[in-house]
Amino acid sequence: MRFLWFGKKKVKAEPVLELEKEREPEEVYSVVGFTCETNPIATAKNTQLHLEVINSLILSVLSQANSPADIAAQEFFQAHGANVLPTDDFTYSAERGYSSRVRDEKTLRTVLIGPAPVIARASTPFCRAISTAILDNPEAFVVAVDGIAYASYSITKELV
Repeated sequence: MRFLWFGKKKVKAEPVLELEKEREPEEVYSVVGFTCETNPIATAKNTQLHLEVINSLILSVLSQANSPADIAAQEFFQAHGANVLPTDDFTYSAERGYSSRVRDEKTLRTVLIGPAPVIARASTPFCRAISTAILDNPEAFVVAVDGIAYASYSITKELV
């Protein structure tokens, strides 16, 4: 008597080659050229803001937006110690940028983020650091808090 399973030869399975799928290029956004002046009008009283407050105001406004560029900016400001503060009256326009009212402790601040020509019409003259940053990159965003420009930054996109 012969058992069926003793008489059969084992067949070696051929190795299956998994071909690596061709990877699609991915868009990666990042913040570059961040410039911040904590006291842009040195001769005026009560215009100085701490860097952490400026970063938190920017993050709070951008936290209301959800494009990939906005998310990259949110990650940048979070990495630099920013916290999200309560916001009201958020608006966005592709031509004018972002605006919102942000509550910083007991103070309600108006924050504008947009192209330099738009912010220049709604704020005091830019300080030297902000003006230089805009000359270096005319596409940069300018951040104004209560009518005073405090920061500038750009967002770049790369395919990797």
